[in-house]
Amino acid sequence: MTSENPAVPAAQYVRVSTERQEYSLDFQFAEIAKYAQQHGFVISQTYCDEARSGLVIDRRTGLSRLLRDVTTHEHSYKAVLVYDVSRWGRFQDPDEAAYYEFVCKGAGIPVHYCAEHFSNDGQLPNLILKALKRVMAGEYSRELSDKVFGGMVRLARNGFRAGSQPGYGYRRMLVSSDGTPKAQLAPGERKSTSNERVVLVLGPSNEVHWVQEIYRLFISGRTIQSIAGELNRQGVPFLGNREWGHQALWRILRNPKYKGTAVYNRTTSKLMALQKPTPESEWIVVPEAFAPIVDVQTFEAAQQVFRNRPWNLSNEQVLDALRSILKTQGMLSSGLIKGVPGSLSTDGYRRRFGSLTKAFQLVGYDSPRKRTVQSRQQIQGLRRELMQRLVQMFPGEVSILARGPIRRNCLKLKNGIRVAVRACLCVNRATKGQTWIMQPAGIEERLLVLMAMMNTGNTDFETVYVLPPIANRFTLRLSLDSKLLRSGMRLSGLSSFCEAVRSISRKRKAKIGRSGSKPKGWLSREARASIAASQRIRWEMWRDKKGERRSTSLPQP
Repeated sequence: MTSENPAVPAAQYVRVSTERQEYSLDFQFAEIAKYAQQHGFVISQTYCDEARSGLVIDRRTGLSRLLRDVTTHEHSYKAVLVYDVSRWGRFQDPDEAAYYEFVCKGAGIPVHYCAEHFSNDGQLPNLILKALKRVMAGEYSRELSDKVFGGMVRLARNGFRAGSQPGYGYRRMLVSSDGTPKAQLAPGERKSTSNERVVLVLGPSNEVHWVQEIYRLFISGRTIQSIAGELNRQGVPFLGNREWGHQALWRILRNPKYKGTAVYNRTTSKLMALQKPTPESEWIVVPEAFAPIVDVQTFEAAQQVFRNRPWNLSNEQVLDALRSILKTQGMLSSGLIKGVPGSLSTDGYRRRFGSLTKAFQLVGYDSPRKRTVQSRQQIQGLRRELMQRLVQMFPGEVSILARGPIRRNCLKLKNGIRVAVRACLCVNRATKGQTWIMQPAGIEERLLVLMAMMNTGNTDFETVYVLPPIANRFTLRLSLDSKLLRSGMRLSGLSSFCEAVRSISRKRKAKIGRSGSKPKGWLSREARASIAASQRIRWEMWRDKKGERRSTSLPQP
């Protein structure tokens, strides 16, 4: 190349989908170098995708980096050289391949296909040939996929293993084409020649024992979760020394390979598409393909347990269970339906019918819980009305402070004082007369309190107090002579709200100033965290002790 016609800098893109690719990386490098020398290019940068499928752009870091450099102008080359159209990609939609090339072309970087018999110059005959080549590249992958699938089906029908991992209790055995055993494959190993086959054989005796024990416990009435917990307590390791979980046990109890039946094509994900289940009529089922761990009767008994589980029952069947409880007990509650044969859990009824109360209504039972919920909703509506009324009475002085989706809104005065509005439900008791229920303060324990106490019918507010911060962690029952109410101010009307808040705030600050300490009931963040940690530890200890009492020891292999 003379100095009058300097070489044009170009990038090269190469790709192979497997290690045994016909067009190896070295072959592509050589052909692209030859093309560059003949057409006045000099290779200045290389983008490579090794062992990457051309069906999608996912995980093709080389092509993705090339497109990013081209669009952000972080490059010094003037063209991109590719061996042929198939190396650019075997996209099932030819427009996708055209789009990626258009991105380069739009940035002033043309793509050259070195081994193709057309020039990428925009002429009509060359455009038609290039589009045809893109379609042929995608069609090649479709034809290859059909051929591979047909070969896998043929192997599955002959009883050979068509999957990868054998699963708990089994191992893979490498055999010759006539079925002669050769060697057991370790995890991650693959066969070396195309005429070799793989079958499943029984794994270690302890794994075989635990599979049989899992089936026995499940058929006897144990839940999957309790079996998993018992195996973990016994120190039985799952594959890879992992702990047992619900999904691992579910696969063992549902997979027909444990009765010796090979099943192939239950799901499909051809051409890098999302995995989806196939109709049962298209499954390849081969009974007695390899040695079973449990007999057919045991496996079918486990499947019958799954079919009898409440979540497989119809709506009318699970409602019949509620009717039976209502007939015998005269009422319904979450505690009464727990563990009753044929009934769902409380969460199961909520997921299926929207709420437990609605499920109770469908069998003709009006739950007291419904009335409680309605009362709470009514009280919360009155609470919001009270806050709006104060904002309207003191424009510019009082506002509503929104505290996010979890925390309840509070009132905020112009001087920055925040006031929590807490409504107390009225309860008439024969022994103590009229009392009010105050729920735990929660995150409002540092705020001044506007205590709104309901009337006898809980239809409106009867008495209103302004109180200093209340750090109650449990539900309290208050009467009008309670010491807690005497620590604040009773309002004769809402017009004195702001003055009462300022007065309580001044007294509180003066008390803190005289004592030099925080007010009673105040806890630092560190103290609250320490209390929460100790409570969590006590709960975990109680849960472990309860689990030990309920657990039954499993026989050892």
